[in-house]
Amino acid sequence: MVRCSPMLPRRLTAIAALLMTLASSPTWAQTSLNAQISRGVALRRQGRDASALEVFQSAWRSSRAPRALAQVALAEQALGRWVAAEAHLVEALAAARDPWVRSRLAILQSALSEIRRHVGRLDVVGDPSGAEVVIDGAVVGQLPLSSMLRVPTGSLTLTVRSEGYFPVTRTVQVDSRYPLREQVRLAPVTPRVAAPETASPPAEPERALPPERAALPLRAAPRTPALRYAGYALIGTGVASLAVSGVFLGINLIASGEASSATPSSADPYGAWARFQASENNALRRTGSEQCDLARLREGADAAQVRDLCARISTSATVSLVSGIAGGALLLTGVVFAVVGRPSSPAEGSARWSVSPWIASATARGASLSGSW
Repeated sequence: MVRCSPMLPRRLTAIAALLMTLASSPTWAQTSLNAQISRGVALRRQGRDASALEVFQSAWRSSRAPRALAQVALAEQALGRWVAAEAHLVEALAAARDPWVRSRLAILQSALSEIRRHVGRLDVVGDPSGAEVVIDGAVVGQLPLSSMLRVPTGSLTLTVRSEGYFPVTRTVQVDSRYPLREQVRLAPVTPRVAAPETASPPAEPERALPPERAALPLRAAPRTPALRYAGYALIGTGVASLAVSGVFLGINLIASGEASSATPSSADPYGAWARFQASENNALRRTGSEQCDLARLREGADAAQVRDLCARISTSATVSLVSGIAGGALLLTGVVFAVVGRPSSPAEGSARWSVSPWIASATARGASLSGSW
């Protein structure tokens, strides 16, 4: 008769429990992965792509399942993280035997094509060796690069830097259709070497001038304030306005004088003026304004020419008056500005001049003019 050890039943029970645990572990892991994927998909449907990406990344770290990595890539695509999305989706598609990937191969390949429209190739070459290559503030490699960089398309800021060298920063435009090569050579920071001090020759003693020849203190040319320049401009504009006023006043006086001395045989419109006045009442000498008022009430060629002449005389008088008033006001204002805006002391670096009279003897005298600007 064979005796059983009292420990045998306990050992058999432990082994059975372990086998049951191992058998159920894949099922539990699959259930957990499904729950995480479902949660991430629900977040994406709500437009919360950043939160969904965190869920998919957690699922990928715990399961290493290709479909979790594919979901990571699709969430990164929605967030515009094109380079990471391309790398992760390519890795997920490499698991071609995975049932989930195989059943959705066409959709994933279409997403990869869309992602690659936003990814370009950038090749950075140059020296020194070991210099950091920085894209939009992120270090992406060191010179020499082992391969072209995969970067987002569009405008990027490229910086190459290395200790002991001046950094180089450029703005580059990357296109997904064509690779871009940038060559960068950093210039070393060369420290300035101080020149050896040399003994300076002894200075010659200064020759003193006679007291009569000592220069007057250097005087600086005064600065003209902006207010004075404005005054000059107003004065010029006022003079021009007064000139215009004088021209139109002359036109008015000539026209009025010609009309007053015109006869019916004079050239039109002055002859028309005389004929119209004669036809109305040759014995009554009306004033110019009265004749103009009367011409507005009459018909005929002479009346029409009289009206035109009246309009010309009136316009010239109005222009002369307005120009004269404006010119006088501008001139007066300009004079005030020019007087108020007196020159002040010059600022550092402004033009300077001086006149230094000197007398060497009773017959040798003169002046020295000097300046700096």
